Amino acid sequence: MLKTECDHAGQIVEGVEPKAAACETCGIEGPLRMCATCGYVGCCESKNSHDTDHWQETGHAIIMRMPINADSFTYCYEHKDYLK
Repeated sequence: MLKTECDHAGQIVEGVEPKAAACETCGIEGPLRMCATCGYVGCCESKNSHDTDHWQETGHAIIMRMPINADSFTYCYEHKDYLK
């Protein structure tokens, strides 16, 4: 299910760029997620969940799948749902 509205969409910073090409915490090169607020790059739940840790530590709920392209998705951890 895709959310069309999300309370956390205001956290998305337009033009934010990934800060790294690998997980900033453990160095794993994929699969990766980028924080849509600050550009932090973390590995996903199938690895060490550093993207989830970042959300829990900062409150930055919105992530994007890397690499950022037309096939990327945007996800809200707080609502556990994908965004359109």
